[in-house]
Amino acid sequence: MLLQGHDILAFTYADWHASWSTPQQIMSRLAPQNRVLFVDQPRSFLYGIKRPDPQGAGVWQGPRLQEVRPNLLVYHPPHCFLPVGRLPLSLAKVTLRLNGRRLARLVGKQMRKLGIRRPILWNFSPLHGKAVPHLPRRLAIYDICDEWASYVPDRSGKEVLRWIEEALTRQADLVFVGSENMLQKRAGLNPEMHVVYHAADFAHFSRAASPNTAVPRDLAGLPRPIIGAIGVMDCARFDVDLVAAVAAARPQWSIVLVGPARPGLDLTRLKACANVYLLGNRAVEELPAYLRGMDVALIPYQMNDATANIYPLKLQEYLSGAKPVVSPPLPSVRPYGNVVYLADGPEECVKAVERALAEDTAERREARQAVARENSWEQRVEEKSRHVLRKLQDKMAAEGANAV
Repeated sequence: MLLQGHDILAFTYADWHASWSTPQQIMSRLAPQNRVLFVDQPRSFLYGIKRPDPQGAGVWQGPRLQEVRPNLLVYHPPHCFLPVGRLPLSLAKVTLRLNGRRLARLVGKQMRKLGIRRPILWNFSPLHGKAVPHLPRRLAIYDICDEWASYVPDRSGKEVLRWIEEALTRQADLVFVGSENMLQKRAGLNPEMHVVYHAADFAHFSRAASPNTAVPRDLAGLPRPIIGAIGVMDCARFDVDLVAAVAAARPQWSIVLVGPARPGLDLTRLKACANVYLLGNRAVEELPAYLRGMDVALIPYQMNDATANIYPLKLQEYLSGAKPVVSPPLPSVRPYGNVVYLADGPEECVKAVERALAEDTAERREARQAVARENSWEQRVEEKSRHVLRKLQDKMAAEGANAV
């Protein structure tokens, strides 16, 4: 059963117009039956002098409230917040509290304009954390999609994120995490923590299996087989050494990478490989066509603390497109060993790709899609809705008892 008839205030780490991730997937499915105010991530006043975001975030100039779909409004706050990066913890706490109050005032103004009084506050982002206590809400949800501290290189930044996340986890009425490892790391912080895996937009990515989907021109002319990966590339997860080694071991293969590269990731080695093609960011609408043109799909992740706790979004997207998947043996991927080729290191990866190419049958393609159907966003949103509805009922019962 889905939530119905509620106002939802969504604090997100990914702008609506950036590369789509969990917040957009969930809120786009709740909006038809609920009114959603989707708040893009806040940015400091220094944002305008930095390099553009490779994911296309921050494309709106100045603050704006827009209805992007029926019942779904997106608020892009002004880039007016104090910078926090690389500050010592004591000073960062003060800065974040000031930013939180400012964000709460800005969002509160939009809520009053829309007549939103006590929404379900669904927070995906530690960056909004200190605004939460200053806003009215029926229920506070903290939806933890990743181990954010893993992506911050400096020690002070990690301390700041851990401080925010612990407070948000303790204060929330309901907490969702994306893997068992994430749950274990937070043991004892909140009795209402639940593991709900990421998923795929099956209807969208299954187009990759359709003969009616045309392969893009920049992919169609490449030598086959085409071994590809789709997604954001960053320092914490993306394994440059693995991709370079596979490209060197099989120069006759085309290695295709579709997606933006985050600042700080050095792709010099890959740019020097004649059979590696960096195609850059593509709109979500185009991704099934690119997936269709790939013979094998890679999850080119390092094995480290960051990836030990995640459930990669691209796993179910690849399976939706019926593609053979080769992945390192991440804890969250190992249970799918019946439909995924697990490979630890470059040599095993090359062998796994060769097996995947040789064994790609109609029966295997059907088995992959069967798994993806069971791991759709529709299924995940229903699962989270059940927890939210139960918690709302518990709170209403408690409020009624207190009134008596």
